Amino acid sequence: MARKPKPSPESRAEAPSPRAAVPRLSRKDLHEVLTFAKGLARAGGALAMSFFGRANPLLRFDHDLVTEADVAVQDFLRHEVRAAYPSHQFLGEEGRRRPQDVEPAQPLWVVDPLDGSACFSSGMPVWGLSLALFDGGRPVLGVIHLPVTTELYSAMLGEKAMLNDRPIAVREESWDNESLLLTYSRFHSDFTTRFPGKVRSLGSTAAHMAYVARGAAGAAILGNAHVWDIAAGCVILEAAGGAVRDLKGKRVELTSYLQGERIDIALLAAPRGLHAEIAASLEPR
Repeated sequence: MARKPKPSPESRAEAPSPRAAVPRLSRKDLHEVLTFAKGLARAGGALAMSFFGRANPLLRFDHDLVTEADVAVQDFLRHEVRAAYPSHQFLGEEGRRRPQDVEPAQPLWVVDPLDGSACFSSGMPVWGLSLALFDGGRPVLGVIHLPVTTELYSAMLGEKAMLNDRPIAVREESWDNESLLLTYSRFHSDFTTRFPGKVRSLGSTAAHMAYVARGAAGAAILGNAHVWDIAAGCVILEAAGGAVRDLKGKRVELTSYLQGERIDIALLAAPRGLHAEIAASLEPR
């Protein structure tokens, strides 16, 4: 039998989810899980903080410390999720394989225990952890916690995005020289831009998405991402009035990347309706 061709990035952006299923969780269930997830994120952040500031000062990047913190936080999160919700699946950055021994239709946690590892290693504050819950073939709940700055962003499908339990929204305004576009670290190797404002990389994909959601930044270009980097941010951003699209304006089907593969196209997190304007300011090198 002929082998099916591998989907292109464009077809992944448009294709319906191959894992679509009937949602298992009610609105009441989701509210309860969100409360649990916010407490879990704070507890995981406290554990990460016990490693923060312990990097070897002689090293530019302390891989051993980052790995130790990554594994410790992820193991803690996995243990707490399984204790509270034994039927749920769990996918984390460490290990990078979706479990195959659980019914695919069951809710799935997608977790990044330490996003912004370079900042973490160097003692800078822009890093955190993110937790998303997939149900019915799509992310329905997201939490991002930045422990150093004590910011906890959260949202569930169909409700408002919150920062420390206060509503947030994207910044919907014209671009000018004071506007802020956040980017990934190698953005200038991949693109030139005519964006009129400030272009910066702060080192954490999750934080970049959270900053767009609360209007601190106008938009963010996301590159070399994995599903655990952006799943929680997608829920929070959409609840705040924004969306993640590819540079052609198409929605990206996150369930196509649940085996842990890299999302091999640049994405744009921005207020709804502004993607085309921002994308038009970018030119691939």
